[in-house]
Amino acid sequence: MSTPDLAPRFPDALVVMAKPPRPGLVKTRLCPPLTPAEAAELYRAFLVDIGRETRSWQHPCDRFVAWAGDSEQPPDDLRDAVGDGFRWLHQEGPDLTSRMERVFTQLQDAGYRRIVMRNTDSPHLPMSLLADAFEALGSGAAVLGPDLDGGYYLAGLDSSPAGIFPRTMSTDSVLVETVRLAEARGLQVVQLESFLDVDNADDLATFWLEFGGRADVAHWATFALLQDSDILDRLGDAP
Repeated sequence: MSTPDLAPRFPDALVVMAKPPRPGLVKTRLCPPLTPAEAAELYRAFLVDIGRETRSWQHPCDRFVAWAGDSEQPPDDLRDAVGDGFRWLHQEGPDLTSRMERVFTQLQDAGYRRIVMRNTDSPHLPMSLLADAFEALGSGAAVLGPDLDGGYYLAGLDSSPAGIFPRTMSTDSVLVETVRLAEARGLQVVQLESFLDVDNADDLATFWLEFGGRADVAHWATFALLQDSDILDRLGDAP
């Protein structure tokens, strides 16, 4: 594998943590009522919208996509979804905690001073929250964006990630545990406003109640997919 380009052009780095949009690999908690192929297509739409919105954001930062999986090069289907304008970094490690720590460490070692890592389950995440995250960093802080299930949609650091992230991430107490670990490190913990990430059918229904009524997103890939399919009609059939 070639060495990734990590040379900073700006002091800030924004990282999108992503997977290739493939059936059985992404959004599995939406199946049923979605089929694995539909879940992958929905995730791909999320990536398209996140890629576009991130590229057009005016904040001066280097933009990375950190991909998960065994591929030693950025997968073509992921590249095609997010589009141009990103640099690429492989998530390395046996679990999410290790992979997050590795991404933060690589970028800090390269010279980045403020790093914000975001999810791909909240395509409608306001870019203003990313700006707030960068603003809070710079003097020994950990920034967390709480989701509605006890986790977080965003994590930002301006110091080493060592010992901050719990070894088990997919629990309803991961936010509380991360705050505890960060404070034990002596970091100031800043929590942004809570925001929805789409994991299951109830989340997708809630997402559409907010997202579907907005005229400014009618051109988004996620809007078109949900508007033009029967996915929303089947959400009530989830077990």
